[in-house]
Parts: sequence; C-alpha cells; structure tokens
Amino acid sequence: MSYYERNQSRSRPPVKRAENWAKKPLSNPQKAKLSIAAKAAWQIQVTAGLDDGSFEDWKHAQNKIACGFESIRDATNSQFRSILGHFLKLSGKTSEAKKIWKTTGRVTGSSEIHDTHENRETARVIIRDIIEKSAGRINDDYVTAIITDKHAGRPYLDLTAKDLQQLVFTLKTRLRTLKNLP
Repeated sequence: MSYYERNQSRSRPPVKRAENWAKKPLSNPQKAKLSIAAKAAWQIQVTAGLDDGSFEDWKHAQNKIACGFESIRDATNSQFRSILGHFLKLSGKTSEAKKIWKTTGRVTGSSEIHDTHENRETARVIIRDIIEKSAGRINDDYVTAIITDKHAGRPYLDLTAKDLQQLVFTLKTRLRTLKNLP
C-alpha cells in the first residue's frame, strides 16, 4: 500500500481557522526582526538628538505607541507588520514602512474572510520552522512538490492563508510519518 493510500483512509481533523493564527504570540524570528528594527531606529533617534534615554525604555514606549503593549512578548501576529512599519518609519525608511502598511490586513481580491497578509506570513514562518526542525527529512523541493501537486502549480506566494494552513497540516503529518519509518 502506498503512502497516499494509507493516508487517505485516515480521517483528518479540521484545519485550524486563520483567525486563530492572528491571535497567537509572535514567533522568535519575528521578535528578532522587530528587535533589530527597533535597535536601528533607536540609534538613529539618539544620533539625531531626539532621545537620550535607555534603549529598553525607548523601545517599550514605542511598542506602546505601535500596538498598545509595552513588550513585544505581549503582541500578536496581527500586530507584527504595524510594529515593524513603526520602527522603519522612525529609522527614516518611510517608503519601506508604507509598503508594509499597504500589506497589512486582508489581501486585496481574496474572497476568504481571514486571508490576511499577517496570517499568510505566520503560516510561512511556521513552514520555515518545520523545514528547519525536520533535520533534512523535509526540504524546499519537497514543499514545492506538494504545492505543485495540490494547487495546480500556483506559486508559493499566491497561496491563501487557508491553503498555507493546509500545507502546514500536511507537512506536520508527513513529518510524523517520516519519523516512524525505519
């Protein structure tokens, strides 16, 4: 019996809804990206003479302005782009900040209710984490083959939040199966 036949007989649990992803806390790579952007913005602010306090105090104040929380540990995926855009603006990268703010919220032209840029980005981060944690069992070519098979060759960046969630579920299931093989 092939892998496909074995897995078709199993009943699959329902895929998590995209709205739940927006409420999850930021991943470590997202926090790192925000911290790097905050440090760059603070250094520019200090150099320009706009701030003379500590980095931590400044960062907490700016986080409060950007998302309502003093710590990025309390922020969720739905706030990631807003916070990043805020720090980019403060570091003088206004055009990059505008691009990020344009890609916040629901994807233009999508008919899915919870198909937001944030939900798509969260799914992509989870997929990257699965690939890294798979210890070589799953790689980018394997993911591309699954996408080609399931989504008629649509590019990875065109997959909706729901498609990406299903891909996450598929990768987790296949990784469990691959771990059980001799």
